[in-house]
Amino acid sequence: MLIGHLHQTNTNLPAMIEAALQHLRDTDYTNIAPGKYPIDAERMFALVQDPLTQDWETGRPEYHARHIDVQYLLAGEEVLGFLPANASLLPIDDLLEERDIAFVAPQANETRIVLTPGMYAVFFPGELHRPCRALHAPMHIKKVVIKILAK
Repeated sequence: MLIGHLHQTNTNLPAMIEAALQHLRDTDYTNIAPGKYPIDAERMFALVQDPLTQDWETGRPEYHARHIDVQYLLAGEEVLGFLPANASLLPIDDLLEERDIAFVAPQANETRIVLTPGMYAVFFPGELHRPCRALHAPMHIKKVVIKILAK
C-alpha cells in the first residue's frame, strides 16, 4: 500500500504506478461523468465515481487478485480502511473470476486512512481495503480509481 499527494515528487515508484499518477496529473476529471474510461486498452483504465460515503460499519473490506487500485480523491473527504494481504482470510463474497473482487468480514485492527482532495492510495493485489467510508457524516465525493492489470 502506498499513500501520497498527486503533486508530490517520488522517483521510487514502479513505472506503471507512476504512469497512472502522470495520467491523473495530465487529465482533468473534474467535469467528467461517472463511468469507465480506457487509458491503455484493458491494461489500465479509469473508473470515475461520485458515491455517497457511508458509515464505517456498513462497509466490508475487499481485495483484488489481478488489479492494482490507484484511488485518487478529487472532491470531498473519504476514509479508507487498510490491512496487509493475508492469505488465510476467506472471502464471504467471492467475485474474483467475474469482477476481480472479493469481500471479507470486517477485520480487527483495520487501519483507517483519511484522504482529502489531491491525495491517492495505492492498493496491490491481495491488500484489503474498505473504500468510500465517511469521516464525520456521509457526503458526496468524486474520485477516480485507476485499475492497473498486475497479472
